[in-house]
This record gives sequence, C-alpha cells and structure tokens, in this order.
Amino acid sequence: MFDSIKALGQIGPMMARAKEMQSRLAEFQKTLVFIEATGAAGQGAVTVVANGRLEIMSFEFSADAPFSDSARLADMCREASNAALVAAQAMVQTKMQEAMGDIDLGAMRSMLGQA
Repeated sequence: MFDSIKALGQIGPMMARAKEMQSRLAEFQKTLVFIEATGAAGQGAVTVVANGRLEIMSFEFSADAPFSDSARLADMCREASNAALVAAQAMVQTKMQEAMGDIDLGAMRSMLGQA
C-alpha cells in the first residue's frame, strides 16, 4: 500500500520526463529524412540509397549491371535495397539513442510497474 502511495509522488516528475521525451521524439522525427544509408550488390553494379524514414531514395546502376538478365538484375536490386534499409535502421537506432541521451526508459518502465 505504501509503495502505491510513494509511486503517486513520482507521477509529476514522470509526466515531465514523458513530455520531454515526446518533444525530443518530435524533433528527432524531423531529422529522419536527412539520414542516408547506402547498400550495394553485385560488387557495386547496383547501389541503393535509403533515408531514415526507410524510404528508397535512389538506384544507381554501373556499366557492369546485368541489364540483359532481368532476374539477376532484380535480385541485385532487392539485395542492395535490403542492405540500404538495414543500414538505415541501424543509423536511426544509433541516432535515436543519442537524441534520447539521459532519459532512462528503464526507470520510467519500473515506475509504471512494467519492469
């Protein structure tokens, strides 16, 4: 019972942290379009660029791309796209951790009884 009463005293600071986190997330979301990651396949025959919103921004094909073999070219496009998206996700995760900085999400979870 006393733990519940004690937890009530932490609601104010928790709400302030939640608002701060919401503000940081909103600012962070605005920067996602500027994060770019590249993926390549076929020893650089196909290169794809994806942004932090996990959108494909461009495809580039070298002179060595197998234009006459559509199945092989499609496989290279898929491989390069997946590599770009995985790299973009990793960059977003790293940038998000930097943006959230000192906000201890674990402490917030434990205050909510979700630890």
